[in-house]
Amino acid sequence: MTRPRASNWVDRGHPAERKLSRCLGVYLGLEPAAGEAKLGEQAVALLHMVAADASEVQVASYLRSLEEQFSATPPAGPLRRTMAIALWHIAKAALVRDRLLELVKNPPPPPTADSISLSQWLAQRLLRGELPPRPPETGRSDPNRSDS
Repeated sequence: MTRPRASNWVDRGHPAERKLSRCLGVYLGLEPAAGEAKLGEQAVALLHMVAADASEVQVASYLRSLEEQFSATPPAGPLRRTMAIALWHIAKAALVRDRLLELVKNPPPPPTADSISLSQWLAQRLLRGELPPRPPETGRSDPNRSDS
C-alpha cells in the first residue's frame, strides 16, 4: 500500500500534516515554505478534529478563526467551505489509510464459538428473568433512610 514511487502522498505513506499545512498556507496567502513552518500546529489540530469526528462545517469555522489569527482577508463566496471540505478529505484519507495499515499489522482475532449476539444475550438474560446479580451492600447507610 505504501509504495515509494506511488503517484500521490496517500499511497506513498506520507503524513497528512505536511499536506494540510501546505493547503492552509495557500489558503491563508502565506509562502509555501513559511506556511509549512508556521502552520504545523494548526495542521495537527485539523487532523485531530477530523479524527474526533468533526464535520466540514466545524473545519470551516476553524478556518475562520485562522483567518483572524493570521490576518488573512476572508475569502469571497464559498471558498472557505470548499477549502474546509478539501482539508477534511485530506485528513480523512490519511486516517483511513493509517487505520487500514494498523489492521493489516494487527488483525482482530477471529470470533470464538462462545460469542453470541446481543439479541440472544438479551433474550437469555432479561426476557427470561435472569437478571444480573445486584452488587453487594457497602455497609454505608443511606442518609435519606431512617432506621427508627
